[in-house]
Amino acid sequence: MLEDKCKLFAQNIKKYRESKGYSKTKLAELADCDLTYIGKIEKSEKYPNLKMIFKLAEALDIPTKDLFDFE
Repeated sequence: MLEDKCKLFAQNIKKYRESKGYSKTKLAELADCDLTYIGKIEKSEKYPNLKMIFKLAEALDIPTKDLFDFE
């Protein structure tokens, strides 16, 4: 169950990134992190801490809660 939610979170990152027309490189620049880290988040290989979640939401210009919308 938890693993499923982590995968849905990762899918939301990718969905919002693509909807903004951002490459992984662009999102990494905006969130001030490494490009490979974005790829690993989107593949559910890494899980961002709370600070990075806020940075990602800000970079995507969306409310943080939207990253956790699994409906």
